[in-house]
Amino acid sequence: MNDRRAGWWRLPLLTGLLMVLTLVVHLVYVAWPWPEAPRGTAPLRAAVAAEWSTVSDLVEGPAAEVIASVASGTYQVLFVWTGLDYLVRRAADPTPMEGANEAGRRFVLGTWMFFETAYYSVQLLGLRLGVLAVSLPLFAVAGLGGFLDGLIGWYLRRTGGGRESGFIYHRAKFALWGAVFLLWACYLVPPVALDPRWQIPPFVVLFGLGIRVATAWFKKYL
Repeated sequence: MNDRRAGWWRLPLLTGLLMVLTLVVHLVYVAWPWPEAPRGTAPLRAAVAAEWSTVSDLVEGPAAEVIASVASGTYQVLFVWTGLDYLVRRAADPTPMEGANEAGRRFVLGTWMFFETAYYSVQLLGLRLGVLAVSLPLFAVAGLGGFLDGLIGWYLRRTGGGRESGFIYHRAKFALWGAVFLLWACYLVPPVALDPRWQIPPFVVLFGLGIRVATAWFKKYL
């Protein structure tokens, strides 16, 4: 039981690390001296605008409201609650300050590219998390279909004297977690505009297959 609890506690930690990794990738994309010229934040800002335009053309009504709510909530948690929004607003105020406040203001201005990158990075991440939120029914349907098909396979294996394989079952469970992190790496991390119609369906199929294999190779006797 303790090992299971420890495993669940790793999930928020890994999620936080992946968010930091996403910001680092976006910062490298912005600051790296590419052969033609330093990029700056313009391409990242353009990616946010282009992806919002793509998503707006694909969804409407309640789904669009869910995406907007998730994007707004992500910005609130990652940019407002962390104090980044406050620092940016204070730095944008040209009124001179005193003591530590002025030192903090100059620090923000000196590292402005980092804060601007974080601003657009959080917007892009929030948008994509919103798209994943409205895509959950697809994963649920694929998971249900995989579970029912796997249940039939499990029953036939049990009644027909099929062999037991804990190796396949545990590797299928591992593949499910791997698919989650692969989805993060392929859809949430890239700093360029993406079309969710090409990014999400392969992972829906992979999720359904993982559920199907894990169910079919569950131990025969409970």
